[in-house]
Amino acid sequence: MMDGGVDIDIEEIKQNIDEAEVVTLYFPLFGKTLLIDTRWSEHVGPAVRIVPMASNSVDRLRSIRRLRPQLPRPESLTMIPWARRVDSLARLGVWEHVVTRLQETGDIAVCQAAQDCYCELRELELREFACAITGKQYQTIWPRTEVEAE
Repeated sequence: MMDGGVDIDIEEIKQNIDEAEVVTLYFPLFGKTLLIDTRWSEHVGPAVRIVPMASNSVDRLRSIRRLRPQLPRPESLTMIPWARRVDSLARLGVWEHVVTRLQETGDIAVCQAAQDCYCELRELELREFACAITGKQYQTIWPRTEVEAE
């Protein structure tokens, strides 16, 4: 499948979600990442949360260590850029793999946290679109001239 001129392999993304201990779906449009950490121990359960985008994998690993210091370094981490709309995660079947993977942990709270994060991601995306339309936090490349305004 083509996405903005870039090939994306949905089946490979689903496989990575099914297999990796830690999955990060990052949204360059609004600078956030959905962090899905399926690791758990006797004292800490799996986690899903929205975090700022990391600049690289080293920074992401550091942030995971800060967020979850009780757990060892992840054995597998996948970083998936998602330049499409948030709703396309569900439409393309990717979100189903996220939910199934979290259900496999047996932690009901993390499944609810995932749904809350999905709703928050949609809100963040809508706010970003609103900012783009109204010009907040954006700079016009070609400003209107007085002649065009009339």
